[in-house]
Amino acid sequence: MKVLIATWGNPCVWDIVDYEYEGQSTTASTSLELIQQVENPNHTIVIISDTLADLSFLPKSNKNHCNCYNSQPFKDYNDVKDRAKNCAMSVISQHRIKINKIIVSPGVGYYSYSSFIGSSRDFYHITLYEIVDYIVQSVLNSKFKEMEIIFDITHGQNYQIIFSYEVVYEIAQILSYFYKVNIKVLYSEPVIPTSNNKKYRINQIANFQVFPKLPVYIDHNLLNNLEQKINQNQKDNLVNYYCFASSIIHGLPYFIYYFMPDLNNLQTDLQNELKSFYSNIFINQNKSVERKISISENFSDLVKIYLISYILDKKEYKNQSNLSMNKLENLAEFLYMRISILRDRIKLEIERFSKPKQRKQTILPSDDKRFQRNFFAHHGLLDFIFTRECGITFKSDVYQNKIQHFLLNEVPRR
Repeated sequence: MKVLIATWGNPCVWDIVDYEYEGQSTTASTSLELIQQVENPNHTIVIISDTLADLSFLPKSNKNHCNCYNSQPFKDYNDVKDRAKNCAMSVISQHRIKINKIIVSPGVGYYSYSSFIGSSRDFYHITLYEIVDYIVQSVLNSKFKEMEIIFDITHGQNYQIIFSYEVVYEIAQILSYFYKVNIKVLYSEPVIPTSNNKKYRINQIANFQVFPKLPVYIDHNLLNNLEQKINQNQKDNLVNYYCFASSIIHGLPYFIYYFMPDLNNLQTDLQNELKSFYSNIFINQNKSVERKISISENFSDLVKIYLISYILDKKEYKNQSNLSMNKLENLAEFLYMRISILRDRIKLEIERFSKPKQRKQTILPSDDKRFQRNFFAHHGLLDFIFTRECGITFKSDVYQNKIQHFLLNEVPRR
C-alpha cells in the first residue's frame, strides 16, 4: 500500500520546469506529476490552506493561468474553502495527476485582498482529522501488510510543512502497531525565477521505518478542567478515552478491553467539537476570515484514539469486562506484535497470573504508591482487583476511581 501526501503553498505562481526523479523526467509546474508516475501510489492526498481563497480576487495569474477568479465577497466559510480548492484544482487539471483527496485546512495571515485570523495550530488539528477520516473510509478497507507513506514537501510553505509532517509521522506511528510502515520524504530544489536552471532533481531526504507509538499527551490542566465539565457524560467519556490510551501505552491488555471506546460516541464527540469550531468562524467585511475559538489539543488526542480503536474494532476487539486469559493473550499478540519485548513481558505476566500458586499478592490496596507501582509492573494483572468466575472481571465498584487515577497520571504530559 502506497499513500502519497503533498503539502502545497500557492500553486498559481509555480514555474514550469523539468523535474527529474529515479531516472525519469517530465515537464510540469509541480513535482507531484512525476512522483505519481514513478511511485504509482494507491492514494494521493494534497493538503492546502484556506488562505488560497485570497487568489480568487486576482483577475489573472501570469504563471499557470489559475482559473479561480471570483470578484464576489466571501459568502461564508464553505465558500472560502471552495475557492481555495478551486484554485488548486485549476492547476491540477493542467497536469496528468489523479488526486483522491484535497484537504483544505485553516491558515493564518494577511494577504493582498483578505486576512485569516486564528490559531495556526488549527491547521494541524484539521489536517490530522481529515487524513485519519480518509484512511478509515478509503484505505483500511483494503488488505495489506505493509504501507509506504511518501511525503512530498517540495511546494510546502512555513508552518504548513511542520504541522503536516507532524500529522504524517503521528499517523504512521499508530498504523505501525498493525502494519510495517515506512516514511519517505521527498523534496526538490526550490525553483528560482531569476535562475537559468530548468532542471530540478527530486531528492529523497528521509527514508525510515516507523516504530509503533500512540502519541497521546494529556494537558497539564486537563484533570482540573474536567471538574468544570457541565455534562457528566462528557467528563466520563474523556476520562475513559485517556485511560484507554494509557492502557495501550503501558501494555495493560485487560484495561484496553475494559476502556475500549464506543466508536459512535467517540465520533459524536469529535463532530460536536468540529461543529462548535466551524460555527465560530465569521466573515468580517466580506473578506476577513476570523476564527473566534481554537480547536482544543485533546481533540487531536481523540482523533488518534479513534484511529487505533477503529482498527481494533475492525479486528473484533471490542469493549468487554469479563475476559479469558486467551483473549488477553490474543490481544497482546496482535497489538504488540512489532514491540516484541513488551509483548513477551505481557505474555509472561498473563502466564504467571493464570497459575494459582503465583497469584497470591500481599500488596495492601491502601498503600497507593506501592499499589500503582505494582499495577504497572504486572501489566494491570493484580489478583485482588479481579473476581474469577468463567474468566476475570474487574472489581470496578471498589477500584474504578483508583485505577482511573493511576492511568491518567501515567499519560505523558504535553
